[in-house]
Amino acid sequence: MKKITLFSLSLAGLALLAFPQSAKAFELQEVWPIKGGIRYENGKVSKINNGYEVNIKVLDLPSTSEIEWTVSLNGEKQNTNFLAEERTVSKTEDKGRFLHFYIPYGYRGDIVVEAKSGNEVKTWSTKVVDDVYSDDAKSGYFVIDGDQILESSWDSLNESYIATLPTVTSGKSVVAWREGGTLNLIKPGRIVRKYNSGGSYVELSPIFETASWLKSKQNWYYQKQGQLVKDAWIKDQGSWYFMDDKGVMFNQTWLHQGGSWYAFKSSGAMISADWLYDNGSWYYLKDSGSMATGWLNDGGTWYYLKDSGSMATGWVKDNGSWYYLKDSGAMATGWIKDNGKWYYLASSGNMLSNTRTPDGYYVDASGAWK
Repeated sequence: MKKITLFSLSLAGLALLAFPQSAKAFELQEVWPIKGGIRYENGKVSKINNGYEVNIKVLDLPSTSEIEWTVSLNGEKQNTNFLAEERTVSKTEDKGRFLHFYIPYGYRGDIVVEAKSGNEVKTWSTKVVDDVYSDDAKSGYFVIDGDQILESSWDSLNESYIATLPTVTSGKSVVAWREGGTLNLIKPGRIVRKYNSGGSYVELSPIFETASWLKSKQNWYYQKQGQLVKDAWIKDQGSWYFMDDKGVMFNQTWLHQGGSWYAFKSSGAMISADWLYDNGSWYYLKDSGSMATGWLNDGGTWYYLKDSGSMATGWVKDNGSWYYLKDSGAMATGWIKDNGKWYYLASSGNMLSNTRTPDGYYVDASGAWK
């Protein structure tokens, strides 16, 4: 029987210290959540469309082994957490060790993923384009005028795309560029946009008019020289409109400004020199658009508007005299019957009292005919 002495164990330990074992070799393999827009050459991924996700799987490495990941875009190392994260389950629900990696829209160039464990280093790399089936694919994060990809560059330090919006397109001068259906209006010139992990192109459409209407989410807005008009009046094709502090056009509502009330049609146009029926009452908006109060002569007929602006009917006392407004709101003159009694209104509309009427009848202090 062979004896193992403490001395021999010590020698064995020294040997292990003197000749450490190298880390076990491992490999990297891509796993695609959605496989498309990929071109292979000699078994390797040579090109891939931007905007894709990929899981870099670690093969033949114990789960306890540490991995140091490095991601480079065109030779510049990135913050790994910006573009990727390590996972134990892939997007296709495979288990293992993965670097879940997102290739940003608009980026074009080389991507290198490096995994280091112990003394072993493995890399996975490819070239990113807009369209693997097009040799003239351009770098672009911005799409202008419907279908043109705007050349852009990648600022890895600030994790942003940089481009220059043109001042002329389709032979016409551009006042501003509108982002999608939003109200973000951008003047021509240099544009910088932070990387969007949602991964979508920024679509920009030109605005040629120095002043025009814009619609967004059922609301109307108005731009002048590429800026939204806010908290201000505008006049367009002979009508006045008011835009609130967010730029939303007033419509079918009231505005109180400078001590006066104004009302607006469903079209947004300010009502002027016209009647408005609102919540069971009639109101009159003067030529200036301000709501009328007191006496109003419209078409030769007198009406009385209360302090609230609503049209009066029935009896009204003004400056010590009584007047009667018919159901139509028109001021009455001559004889009227109210609650079974007769009253006489002069041609100016005021009720007679304690006197005889022009046709010889006596009316008492209440104005009633005796």
